[in-house]
Amino acid sequence: MKVTLISTSTFPSDQGLRTLSACLEREGHEVLLIFLPLAEDYTRKYSESELAQIMEKAKDSGLVGIGSMESTTGRAKQLIDLFQKKNVPVLWGGPHATFFPEKCFEIGDMIVVGEAEETIIEIANKMSKMEDLTKILNLWIRKDGKEYKNPVRAPANNLDVLAHPDYEIEDQLILENGKLIPFEERHLSGMIFFQTERGCPQACSYCTNNILRALYKGKGDLLRTHSVYYVIEEFKRLKNKFPSIKVFDIRDETITVRKLDWLREFSKKYKEEIGIRFKCLAEPATMAFGDLSDEKIRLLVEAGCTDIIIGIQSGSDRLNKEVYNRFITAEQVLKCAQILNKYKDKLTVMYDIISCNPYETNEDILATIRLLQKIPKPYYLSVNNLIFFEGTPLYKKALEDGYIQTYNDVASNLNYWDRWKHIKLKKKNPYLNLVLNMMRGPCTNRRYGMLPASFVNYLTRQKIVEYNVKNEKPTYIVGEVVDVMDDVREKLVKPVYRSMPVSFKVWYDKVRYKA
Repeated sequence: MKVTLISTSTFPSDQGLRTLSACLEREGHEVLLIFLPLAEDYTRKYSESELAQIMEKAKDSGLVGIGSMESTTGRAKQLIDLFQKKNVPVLWGGPHATFFPEKCFEIGDMIVVGEAEETIIEIANKMSKMEDLTKILNLWIRKDGKEYKNPVRAPANNLDVLAHPDYEIEDQLILENGKLIPFEERHLSGMIFFQTERGCPQACSYCTNNILRALYKGKGDLLRTHSVYYVIEEFKRLKNKFPSIKVFDIRDETITVRKLDWLREFSKKYKEEIGIRFKCLAEPATMAFGDLSDEKIRLLVEAGCTDIIIGIQSGSDRLNKEVYNRFITAEQVLKCAQILNKYKDKLTVMYDIISCNPYETNEDILATIRLLQKIPKPYYLSVNNLIFFEGTPLYKKALEDGYIQTYNDVASNLNYWDRWKHIKLKKKNPYLNLVLNMMRGPCTNRRYGMLPASFVNYLTRQKIVEYNVKNEKPTYIVGEVVDVMDDVREKLVKPVYRSMPVSFKVWYDKVRYKA
């Protein structure tokens, strides 16, 4: 049968949907992939003209699958309404349907909960034979006025059984400037996002991994890794198919959770057979300090890792342990940073922190700033303002404590990096949160983001902090100015940067990093 799979993601990599497509095609089904990225303004919806084009391309499909994050739920709902009005069977999956199936089931008649590869194959096979769908695991379905909410099946233990993601772009479509056009190599922008593992070893209070753990409790291990062979074969295939690809962005939750043997084999084969740079993520808790940790980083750098993001979240041991359920200390972060700094000539390091949390005190924020001042330079600082994701332990706590009273209070209609908008919404510790947010960007011995290093010292003096905590007017004046500057950057500077060739972006970022 013909299946149309539609991605509402901001970026057109969408490995999950591409994997579903490849698995379906391996079973003999015909799949059309449609990518509908829009600007990172999540309030933007599809126009009537765009919806008409989508309907025209998918009109002969026996099944339409739609994937969405929470941030693109509004767009997904538009598509579900579109197809259900035309009596086209539509299946809603992805993170949002998995985390909030009850809410999604009020909108769509078929919801897939959890990992969908085996489920969508079973659905397509049964539909093509006109067989009953009501007992398929992972599927919630409404039929003849009755609702069937089936439990999830055990997750695939061996990820290598999955087909390699569908990058046969010649038969795919993408929305560009209001028109559905053939997908081209240029739409990848010189970089492919790829996950070589699924799951996370952590259970941070703000993260939706807690929902997955509860969903799959007793079903099997959620932390699973592809073999080195699978990963290398995939990278080799993509490198040969797309000559413009200059970097692979490995989006595993933390690559340093890997066993040393895996990293040794990967490092050797990647260096010999792939030979282009890659990025990855890690966090201090899985960097076993000492020689073992040093060797893991050395192997990654030797393989071709040029960029790594480390999740700190807070420099306050109290906040990390009591609020975030992260059992790492500032001392451990510094040890991790010292290891990474050994490779500063080859490795660009970004540290992630979370700001604008109503449970933190001014002392907690100061502890974060002091830790950032101690970390060896240079590095990038990423300040991600807190969003309360529904269903997480931190969301439930904030709801009980009255910090969340309306939907807007969760901040999911904002980007992580909307500095002043988050600070105004949370109304807690505005002065130090603004200082911390203004430190975002390249950090050197001379400056932290927008601020000279000496000015950070001045702004965090006890008397200056006490004055601005008592007198918030200067903070609000500066915050409004920063907000205007951020809006200008989003509307004018960022689009220009995105249009630059990848090689120029690399050079530009390195110059900013070393400046």
